[in-house]
Amino acid sequence: MNRKIIKLAAIANLILFTLFTVAPNTPAQAADSFVYTDFTANDFGLWSQSSLYGQDHLGKPNQEDWKQLWCSGWDDPSCAVYDNLFADLILSPCVNEADRACLDSVEAKNSSGSLEKLTLYGEATSQRIAKYQFKNGTNLVDMPAGGGLSVWKSSDKNSDGTDKYYAAHILLRYIATSKKSGLVAEDQVVLSDFKGQVFPVTLNPGGVCKEFAIGTQCINSADFAGSEKIAVTLRMNKNLTGWIFGRMQDADFSVTALDSVYNKIRIAGDVTFVPELAATVAKADIAKDPKLEKYLRDFFTVGRVGLNVPDPGGGSWNDGNIGGSQSKTYDSFLAAQTTTRLYSVNFEKFALFAAFEDQFKPFSPAASNNGRNILRKTNSIFWNFGANSYIGNNTCSADKSKLHGMVVTNAPIFENGPPEFKDGSLNYRVAGIHNNIDGSEFKGRYTYIVRSDTARCYYGFSNAPIEARVEVVSSNSASQVASVLVSEKDGFLKLQADNFTFSSPTIKMKFSQSSETKPATPAVATPVEAPAKKILSITCIKGKVTKKISGVSPKCPSGYKKK
Repeated sequence: MNRKIIKLAAIANLILFTLFTVAPNTPAQAADSFVYTDFTANDFGLWSQSSLYGQDHLGKPNQEDWKQLWCSGWDDPSCAVYDNLFADLILSPCVNEADRACLDSVEAKNSSGSLEKLTLYGEATSQRIAKYQFKNGTNLVDMPAGGGLSVWKSSDKNSDGTDKYYAAHILLRYIATSKKSGLVAEDQVVLSDFKGQVFPVTLNPGGVCKEFAIGTQCINSADFAGSEKIAVTLRMNKNLTGWIFGRMQDADFSVTALDSVYNKIRIAGDVTFVPELAATVAKADIAKDPKLEKYLRDFFTVGRVGLNVPDPGGGSWNDGNIGGSQSKTYDSFLAAQTTTRLYSVNFEKFALFAAFEDQFKPFSPAASNNGRNILRKTNSIFWNFGANSYIGNNTCSADKSKLHGMVVTNAPIFENGPPEFKDGSLNYRVAGIHNNIDGSEFKGRYTYIVRSDTARCYYGFSNAPIEARVEVVSSNSASQVASVLVSEKDGFLKLQADNFTFSSPTIKMKFSQSSETKPATPAVATPVEAPAKKILSITCIKGKVTKKISGVSPKCPSGYKKK
């Protein structure tokens, strides 16, 4: 995805955010004088219906002057003139074997501990977007239909004897750009990303539904217990490439070809608890936290960390428009007797987290539903995922011919992309508070699944077996002791690190291969599942530091001795 399209995606996210996000629990009051930010774990988004929308810029440069478009379909005459359109399409369940771009199945762990395929109960009665052939330059692109949320029934019962149901929400986002915008030579459309989640629900007879409906039944969210395992299988166009990231643990991921155009993608994993964080700081108290004060002064003087153009105050929003919708200077920010909100979606999140780190406390966002976007109130236990295109400069990760892998963690803050290949290791940053709300130490979990050929591409390895080592490095550069697991199966390497602590550790993964091995002839793919390689574990010591290393042929790191 080129940078102009990325810019459009960012605009779309900002428009959706300002249109659909309901302010958190702190109400707007003239007497307020606070700065607020939060990191929610449910920010993958839950659309109540498929939507097609965009803007006609009317030849004007300022966003507030643009005409907002809401379309009933791609051929809606009211949307015939546009600069950009954004299609958020919920995948309907597959009905027969010939169906494509659909939700194939949902599975959940039953009372015997096995994953079972659930039975489709129904699909939400909401706005539909018909499938369409978009003229992309000289080519025609098949746009999938957009449906509604679906509900699936388990053979198990709840503890009170009632039927057990789950809702599934798998959303594709397409971005269409008109040549009228001046950004592209010909009209074009790209698959930007997709996201999904599964969650427990209850069915209640009619009335005013808080979330969504199927027929006369209102569908309402329920909480995960914390021991569930979920899996979804999707039939997806092969132009969905890049990396999947999300909220689950001990994940499994596979991609198999359905035909020359579509893949079958299966994503499975345990649900996970993610502390959701919020910080409310009285403006009069900012000076008591030098780290926070410097960050805010810099923000209102130069702009957000990570942007290459000055935009002082460009990411702030004042409740009630007191002092203007946005504060533009540090003095006006302090003077505005209102809550000034810094929405984390608009910021480089690691820098924002570092600034507010000492002020964060766990919280649970309030439920909301504005008719298009739903925010569930939860116990912070989730099963969700998302994917987007890789925009870095590593050719191995940027190969757009395949889905490369999956990264999942229970860390409140994590990178929405693959680990960075640097100094011979794949590094991945996460961040979060050190202790849970009850004072106990929060333990991090992380799973990285990568195509074996992508991992070999990083290092220039042959097809011979790869050995891997996982290390968790704290923000003070000290190595942590974490339990790790490394395995290789069906063309994917899986690395897992558990029980590490925060606040901003880096997970380092290094692969190795014996120099004596010779390049192997690529194996011909067969439908027979290859057995997983036997994993061995050893304990390595260096002074008082102990590490557990797992792998097919584990070796102690340099400077360590095998115990």
